[in-house]
Amino acid sequence: MSWLKDSILDFVFLGVIISTIFLPSDTSFIIIWVYTGLLLLSKILAVFMPSLQKRASKTNTPNWVYHLIYAISLGALIYIHKWYLAGAWALIWGLSILLLTKHNKS
Repeated sequence: MSWLKDSILDFVFLGVIISTIFLPSDTSFIIIWVYTGLLLLSKILAVFMPSLQKRASKTNTPNWVYHLIYAISLGALIYIHKWYLAGAWALIWGLSILLLTKHNKS
């Protein structure tokens, strides 16, 4: 369970995304947009900069945890009809799969 501390921020933002189902607010959507943008930027940079990919793969968190977080986040955003955010999370998930396959090949 030492991997839990590596992914605590992801779980916090998953909680923020899920909370918007029950308590939508402009502030929470701004927070989600900022986090989504930063996460998407980091995934795009990791595709083109292998050094970032190596640094990111040093976590102890199992890959299935991130896939579960991405799936739940994507499902929640689709449920509340936030299509642009859902598209960004689908792209994040796709890039994560791409990076994982690149990492497994090397």
